[in-house]
Amino acid sequence: MARSAAIQPEAAERLVDAAQRAIKQYILDHHLRPGDSLPTEGQLAAALGIGRNSVREAVKALEALGALGTRPGVGPFVRPFSFDPILVNLAYSFQEQHDSILDLLEVRRQLEGAFVEVVAATATPDQLRVLRSTVDRMGARAAAGQGFTEEDRFFHQTLYRNLGNALLRRLLGVFWEVYVRLRAGLPGIRPADGVRSWEEHRRILEALEQGDGPGARAAMLASFGAIRDRLREAQQAAPEAPRAAAGGGPDGAARDVQS
Repeated sequence: MARSAAIQPEAAERLVDAAQRAIKQYILDHHLRPGDSLPTEGQLAAALGIGRNSVREAVKALEALGALGTRPGVGPFVRPFSFDPILVNLAYSFQEQHDSILDLLEVRRQLEGAFVEVVAATATPDQLRVLRSTVDRMGARAAAGQGFTEEDRFFHQTLYRNLGNALLRRLLGVFWEVYVRLRAGLPGIRPADGVRSWEEHRRILEALEQGDGPGARAAMLASFGAIRDRLREAQQAAPEAPRAAAGGGPDGAARDVQS
């Protein structure tokens, strides 16, 4: 009896997984579109040949993934596809795996390195003026010995704004938020060199102003070198760093995280 009881949760999980796959296939086979209703729980169970409990749990799981929604008195319906639930889970996963900060940084580095070449070919005069103004503010703050985290983030957001790629902007936003939180768990990291960071952003912008895609990519990739080195040093000095605070820093503020 003990052996049977131990297997039951795993078997139930497999049934729910199978029910999720069956429901998704049902949606495809019946060409259901966002907003279309699915059959009731009982009708789905009968149509798919799956128990009602498994169907009920599968619908809940698909709701959590953002694939389905429910209307009171009507039942489940197909939701428009969105990456948001996936990205939220990605953020949570990185926060739980504190040692992933360098992996996260490298993914962001390669992603931005690829897309900044596209920006070099498509940037508008207005976009370049905004970027120039932002870099000038970075320079002024660096000269005064001040950080410029918000200007840094705005610079990277503005780079890709005209590409029309909402997923890219959302993904980079998630990377930034998670990075700030993970960075807060490495209190031994050396402060950023503001002047060097400003110069790195200036080189990216100058390449964009010249329409130099390869130059912009090279400048973007190089701009991540200093922070990567500082993170490696901090991890080696404090391999058991405490888990990151939710607010980004010891006092809840995101500080000293410019790229």
